[in-house]
Amino acid sequence: MSEQYPVVDYEQGLARFLGNDNLYRKFLNKFLNDGSEAAFQDALKAGDLKQAEKDVHTLKGTAGNLSLLRLFHAADAAVQALRSGCSGEELARLAARVAEEKALTCRKIQELLS
Repeated sequence: MSEQYPVVDYEQGLARFLGNDNLYRKFLNKFLNDGSEAAFQDALKAGDLKQAEKDVHTLKGTAGNLSLLRLFHAADAAVQALRSGCSGEELARLAARVAEEKALTCRKIQELLS
């Protein structure tokens, strides 16, 4: 599904920041400490699907704004599943995918910033 998208679309992200490379890099660096994915996972474990939806929606928005495309699409799938009442095994699979994409995205950002 999301493998067809780049992890970070640097050119698109840079365009969103009006070509300000320093500002874009600052926000990419800040994303490395973003807690919305962890909050999403915690809310799921607690069975609070309403909060989980809010947290993964926040992650989706941040990922979209920074052009973190694979993470954006994984988070979007989780948002849509939660909104449609999905739970159980499918939701667990989507949550695992979000976690994988977040980790991959952070590794890619660290490579880009070094």
